[in-house]
Amino acid sequence: MDAEIIAVGTELLMGELVDSNSAFLASELPKLGMSLKIAVKIGDDINDLLKGIESALIRSDVVITTGGLGPTSDDLTRESIAKFFEEEMEVDPTLLNDLEDNFALRGIKMPNPNIKQATLIPSSIPLPNPNGTAPGWFVNKDGKIVIAMPGPPMELIPMWKNHVVEKLAALSGGISIATKNIKTFGRSEGELDEILSHLFGQENPYLGIYSKQDGIHLRAIAKSDTDSEATSLISQIEHQIIEKVGADFVWGQDDDTPAMVATSFLRSRNLRLCVTESYTGGAVCGLISECELFDEVFFQGLIKTPVKKPIIDYQEPNQSCNDSCKADLHLNISPLLLEDTNHNFGTVLFKISSQHTTTCISGKYRTGNSRMRQRASNHALIELIRFIKSTYK
Repeated sequence: MDAEIIAVGTELLMGELVDSNSAFLASELPKLGMSLKIAVKIGDDINDLLKGIESALIRSDVVITTGGLGPTSDDLTRESIAKFFEEEMEVDPTLLNDLEDNFALRGIKMPNPNIKQATLIPSSIPLPNPNGTAPGWFVNKDGKIVIAMPGPPMELIPMWKNHVVEKLAALSGGISIATKNIKTFGRSEGELDEILSHLFGQENPYLGIYSKQDGIHLRAIAKSDTDSEATSLISQIEHQIIEKVGADFVWGQDDDTPAMVATSFLRSRNLRLCVTESYTGGAVCGLISECELFDEVFFQGLIKTPVKKPIIDYQEPNQSCNDSCKADLHLNISPLLLEDTNHNFGTVLFKISSQHTTTCISGKYRTGNSRMRQRASNHALIELIRFIKSTYK
């Protein structure tokens, strides 16, 4: 099936919000064997929304809208869908009761404008939203599907995973789909394209390549009549990818993040980590602190002013933290070391040490750029993963 995404909201067109929902859905649709054809942004205008839905359903089987399900007069996604299908919106008593209970639990009287969040059209079924006040809609009529979901990602993502995926999977026509996302670091996109050229030409499994903040991702999608056959196809291409790329260059899979994998490795080997950051300004500690096992593996951290230094003036600190630090591993991230002080581009050193061994890796980065600091933080954590794998086998 072909799909299109309509991100609704004038604030998106004004640059006041970034549309992260379309990126999330674009990564999810291939898992269901669906091809995303077009993703657009449309403001809070019912005529523009109606035209957008009409044109999308001429081209595609499924249209997913995000946003515009609030209670205010400029939230018009429901109205535009109802107008397209030529159906009247009516208040659903069950949804209204749930909505009133939601407000009552917060000790707030529900304003009248919120009533429209409890409406449905005859062809729609509600998509529960325990994280907000706006249920979604799932409309399947005349061979066309329209799915309306709220704009806040904390509401949209659970709704998608818990309620939409199963409905779309049931409409896949008995086709089984398996996916695998293999995450690499240390080889360029062009190098991987050359190494794996024989795999990129296949239709099933299909292999895509994507440059990300934490390296290059290789996503394989296989289709078959049965789950076991689709899984077998994925296993075969996964084996070929790792064999060609090299296991040392593969750091994670699927939903893994560098912080999650590093934290898991630390915990499985009963290790505690100390981090000293300069260039990354605390970003590494922040990423680790978001992991579920943070308190079991993190000993302490130190953030030094993320300054620029000429490389000839850099003196490596004798230790990462203070004298009381009894961590098993130390990760030290240097300032930006400028080889040419006329440019804001230089070397960052990642020093990882244990009681018995030390390694130091470098990377080229720019200054004054949060994206570069984020990339450097992922680089540091991936090098930590490699160090643990090689040192604590």
